Amino acid sequence: MMDTLWKIAIRNVIRHHRRTLITAIVMMVGIGTYIVYDAVLAGMDRLSIDTMVRYSSSWLKVRTPAYVADETGTPLDHGIPAPGETAEAMLKAWPAITAVTPRTLFLGQASNYEDAEPVLSAAIDPATDARVFDVAANVAQGSWFQAPGQARREVVVSADLARDLGLGLGSSLLLSARTAYENDNADEFTVIGITDSGLGLAANLYMDYADARVFLGEGLPVTELDASAPRAANLDEELSRAARAATAIQAALPGLRVQPVGDFAKDYLALRDSKSKGSFMIVLIILLIAAVGIVNTILMSVYSRVREIGVLRAFGMTPKDIKRLFVREGLILGLLGSLAGLALGAGLVAWLSTSGMRLASLFKGLDLGAFPTNGTLYAEWKPESFAIGLAFGILSSWLAARSPAKRAARLEPTEALRFV
Repeated sequence: MMDTLWKIAIRNVIRHHRRTLITAIVMMVGIGTYIVYDAVLAGMDRLSIDTMVRYSSSWLKVRTPAYVADETGTPLDHGIPAPGETAEAMLKAWPAITAVTPRTLFLGQASNYEDAEPVLSAAIDPATDARVFDVAANVAQGSWFQAPGQARREVVVSADLARDLGLGLGSSLLLSARTAYENDNADEFTVIGITDSGLGLAANLYMDYADARVFLGEGLPVTELDASAPRAANLDEELSRAARAATAIQAALPGLRVQPVGDFAKDYLALRDSKSKGSFMIVLIILLIAAVGIVNTILMSVYSRVREIGVLRAFGMTPKDIKRLFVREGLILGLLGSLAGLALGAGLVAWLSTSGMRLASLFKGLDLGAFPTNGTLYAEWKPESFAIGLAFGILSSWLAARSPAKRAARLEPTEALRFV
């Protein structure tokens, strides 16, 4: 009887192909929308974290505990002792690190001799910095530092700073700041490059360590070491790998503070959890609409097949068999719609994960704060979304079919056979 019920259910679903198609399309759109929406959200999360890694926090950062406690003040008296040996220890503790670069952040004031603006500046090693951060790769005008290690009184500024102070290539910029010896100094620098990443950088002015030590004192310390590593396949693996690396390096450098990118993205990751709940509510609403369609489809099937139900009862089918028959029809509808939804979602995610979406064309002229608006957003594959979509589609179909199935089971064979 079980095989017969499945055969009859499949035949009825095929016979009523129009109702089947409409219901399956609704479910396909609902589940496909959920899968794509979740993949795009994951892509946005990845883009935001990647942006932090490429421009500000790096994949992993090493500083002294005293510096971390007062990092907003960018103090110059809490440098890393023996930064070269520390960098070697980092590479030894986690060989997957591809590069390590020193940085020293300091606060200053930039002036074009008419207007002035506070700036967060970074003393860098241009050669190694370009291997960890992407600031050099986003120089829109001019060039990056061509002869690292030589004092030339040259700076690279952000596009925002250049716009605010009306700076161009070759412009003179007066920079003042407190030195490593706790006195104030001012000097003139030439703008050789303007970098534009489409978002706020960790600093908005960069200079070679050679210039920085002339400007801020030979005793200028290295206040942080930033590391890069190969990009992981997905965001969760990226965060997990960085956390494991931080633990291993922290054990090798107990006197320093090692922080993975996840530490700098805590607030954003908490927001990500809220977005995930919102995406689930969207698919829930869509699938509830699909469930109503399934109920309607099976109810119409019940009313159009009253005589058939009577014949089946006359041939010995019990009310439970009738109920199972219509429940199976609902399950078949749900399975068809769910599989179509998975196919639709997979196709769109495959396209978005390879071609991506150009953010400049989507958000042209909009200020989204720290979210980059000139990159490309790629969707990320989330296998759990496919599993949830399939399970939810089938479960909702099963629940939606139970009520009309019970109604069909309550029909008496004599009444059903008299029905015209």
